[in-house]
Amino acid sequence: MLVSILALSAAHASAQAWQRDSKVLSLGIGASDFFHIDRYYYNYNGVGYDHSWYTPVTGQINFQGEFGIHKYVGLGFTTGIGGRGSLYSGYGGEMNIPIGMIANFHFFQLISDRTGKSIHADKVDVYAGANIGSGIAIAYYSGDTRLEPIVFGGLHVGVRYYFAPKIGVNAELGWGKSIVNAGLVFKL
Repeated sequence: MLVSILALSAAHASAQAWQRDSKVLSLGIGASDFFHIDRYYYNYNGVGYDHSWYTPVTGQINFQGEFGIHKYVGLGFTTGIGGRGSLYSGYGGEMNIPIGMIANFHFFQLISDRTGKSIHADKVDVYAGANIGSGIAIAYYSGDTRLEPIVFGGLHVGVRYYFAPKIGVNAELGWGKSIVNAGLVFKL
């Protein structure tokens, strides 16, 4: 339904993939590695011990929004849902819900503006940014289920390619909100 609304929208497409008035939503899948804050943790043999934090890699469905505040800068949000199954005795898996902020610098647009050359900046958007946030995880252990706070923060790089004026694909690598993420991107 979202794709239909965007495709039928009366607003015209911009000449650049990123501009000051850009509004972008993206939906992707990937892997994340959030810091869990927990005072009791089970090791690979199912034996419990005191531990202040741990970082399991989990699968993630990500939803992000980014809004232009400058010709080359965007601010936005990131959220999603993820989890993983049991990997060893004593740990039954987890489900997590992160919520955070992102800030991106769209340097491909800057390069295009400065050189004046045709480098396909109307279809390609390459950016680097930072992210920070928190959330909750429901961790399942042998005979125990706990609600644990999670925190994340880090740097990322990404690329978006628009195969239609308002619809494209994106890929990101980094640390914090996601180690790797790929999906669809929609311009509003």
